[in-house]
Amino acid sequence: MGEAVETLLRENVCLYVSFDDGLAADISRGDPSPVVHESLVRHDPAGGRFGGRLVIEAGDNAWAEDEILYKALENFPYAPPGGGVGFDGTIAMWLKGDPDADLNDEYPVDPFHISRHAADASFYLDLTRPNDWRYGSPRRLRFGFYGDSPARSMFEGGWLLVAGELGWNDRGWHHVVATFQNANSGSEDGRAVLYIDGRPRATMSGYRHTLTWDPDSLSIGLGQRYVGSIDELLILDAALSADAVKSLFNSNLPASDAWSG
Repeated sequence: MGEAVETLLRENVCLYVSFDDGLAADISRGDPSPVVHESLVRHDPAGGRFGGRLVIEAGDNAWAEDEILYKALENFPYAPPGGGVGFDGTIAMWLKGDPDADLNDEYPVDPFHISRHAADASFYLDLTRPNDWRYGSPRRLRFGFYGDSPARSMFEGGWLLVAGELGWNDRGWHHVVATFQNANSGSEDGRAVLYIDGRPRATMSGYRHTLTWDPDSLSIGLGQRYVGSIDELLILDAALSADAVKSLFNSNLPASDAWSG
C-alpha cells in the first residue's frame, strides 16, 4: 500500500478492529472491548474481506442501537471547540450485503454512528430507507455530520454527503471511507469526502462544524439495524488523502499490514 500510507496508519490510528480473532480491537487508544448484543452480533473467524468478520442480523432491532458498541474515549479523535485548532479524522470499513434486499424497509440503517443524537453533534454512515422522499430508491449511502443542535432537527445544523446507485446487489465486499477535516476549528474551513471502493463519491468544503462532546459518555456504534457483514474497522485522527484511500483499497491488503510490514 506504500510506505507513506503505512506510516500514516501506524502513527494516526485511534482504533483498529480486524475481526480476525474476535470482536475486541487489535489496536486502540481507549478501551478495546465492545459491549455486544449477543443475539444480534457474532464473530465469524472466516469469511471476512481479510480473515474474520463481524456478522450482524439486526434488521428488527428498531431504535435500540445496541448491536455492538465501543467506547469513544480516545478511540475517536476529538478536540473541544474554542482552542482555534480543529480535529481531523478518517472512518473506514468494509461492508458486505445487499441493502435493498436484506434491510428492514421501515428504518434507515447506520453501519457506523457516533453522536449525542443523529442530528446533534454527530458523525455517521447510513443507508436511507427505500422510496425515501428525498432520494427515492434504491437506498443511498450517506455520510452525515451535525454540529451542536439542541433542536435535534434533521433540517438544522448538519450536512449530508450522498452516494447513490451503489450496485451492492453483487453481495461482494465494498470499502467505505469517510474523511473530515477542521471540525471545531471555529472557522468555515471544514472539508469532508465520502469514498466507495477507492473512489471519491461526494465531497463538501467551506462549512463550520462545531460539536461539544463529553467523549467519556459516547460510544461508537456499529451495525445499527444492519443485516450483513463488517470487516476492518479503522479510525484515524488524520484525514487520508484521495491517493491514500485509493492506495489502501488497491493494495488488497488488510490495514494490519502497516504494522507487520
